[in-house]
Amino acid sequence: MERTPEYDEHQELRSPWEWVILIAFSAAIMGFGWLVYLLVEDAPRRWDFGQLPDAPAESIYSSEQPHGKVPRQIRALPEAVPLPPRQPGVKRGRE
Repeated sequence: MERTPEYDEHQELRSPWEWVILIAFSAAIMGFGWLVYLLVEDAPRRWDFGQLPDAPAESIYSSEQPHGKVPRQIRALPEAVPLPPRQPGVKRGRE
């Protein structure tokens, strides 16, 4: 007489059901990816970045020194005003 296992982890599925479950999960994941691919639109691309300085020429390890001052790639923020120099003995804020 064959004894039925007491716990689920000791029970074995028949071989075809193992493949059916594996294929069903794989199909669900691929179907979800395909659905997202169809429903989500691509963002517009803007490729014109203007003229940027060559990064290897700015490296300290490059073999050539840059000629002249390299222009900033990003403009300084209008609210980026440096703080005045610190006076000795004067406390600022929470220090």
